[in-house]
Amino acid sequence: MSKDTQQTVLVTGGSGFVGGMVCRLLVQAGHNVINIDRRKKVIEGVTQYPFDIDNNQLKGVIALTKPDAVIHFAADHEVGRSVLEPHVFYKNNVANTIDLLNACIDADVKNFIFSSSSSVYGDTLVFPTTEDLPMAPVSPYGRTKAMIETLLKDYASAYDFNFTSLRYFNAAGADPEGTHGYVQDPASHLIPIICRKALDKEVLVINGNDYNTVDGTCQRDYTHVFDIATAHLSAMNYLFDGGKSTSFNIGAGDSVVLGTEDVRDHRLGAASQRAVLRPRSPVAHTHLQLNLAAPGGRFGNQGDLILSPWHCCMCGADWKVVIRLTGSPIFMISAIPTLEFIPRVFGGEL
Repeated sequence: MSKDTQQTVLVTGGSGFVGGMVCRLLVQAGHNVINIDRRKKVIEGVTQYPFDIDNNQLKGVIALTKPDAVIHFAADHEVGRSVLEPHVFYKNNVANTIDLLNACIDADVKNFIFSSSSSVYGDTLVFPTTEDLPMAPVSPYGRTKAMIETLLKDYASAYDFNFTSLRYFNAAGADPEGTHGYVQDPASHLIPIICRKALDKEVLVINGNDYNTVDGTCQRDYTHVFDIATAHLSAMNYLFDGGKSTSFNIGAGDSVVLGTEDVRDHRLGAASQRAVLRPRSPVAHTHLQLNLAAPGGRFGNQGDLILSPWHCCMCGADWKVVIRLTGSPIFMISAIPTLEFIPRVFGGEL
């Protein structure tokens, strides 16, 4: 598809971490962008309808705007909470997606890009993990993603409808200009948790030290949010260019192990930052094999995590956190007005 061709793209969950980055890139690409998200967020060039996708107005908005593509992010995503509140996840993730798909079919929407997860693979022992492996999720959250992928196949078979599902895990970083990053409070992703613990001089809890890895801690893919967002646009263009419905892994091409010895003794100024181990959480290893024939080629090309030397990871009123992963990886905590350095820390979700 020509980059000069303007399309109308409706994004659900466009106020979120990845969805907001996608909205920004869509606007930069010249598209007409619509965001449906209950959380109000002003993004230049984006028209927002501030309600959830279970709202009765959803069908009317889709019929009115007639999107050329829908990119679907809106969902609950905390794995641990899905075990405690499965009814919330099956309602918000699966039932609401069915309503969204039905509205798309009624409005003759042809292209659907789904933000899935590598959690659909479950506790696979096959590394690297490829898209042709069967889905075997182990958590309610993972099962909701797998259910939706199955739904999409059925809808594509029955209707004039195409889809791509993008499977990824552990989004990190922020946009290159530092205007958009991870702001969820309380944080559920590891890197913001590490940064917050360091700033507050608190103990970092690492879940699990009995995995079959070099140090017993979990192994994860990390992918920069800019890469993930770019992958969604590439997947959209793939469908616009006539690509067949399918699923793609999105990742950095390798994975990292949570180095407990590195975490244990890193310092912020004069205050020691410690890490303690607890039993593992219900989150599987992830080491995705990238499909080099995927639209846009090899996703996850931000130089492990980021493209330029410094990116904002998380922003606050009087401090910011940036991560550098060029040369010898380090985290830098910038507590205004001083700068302190912390040795490399990596790992899976807590």
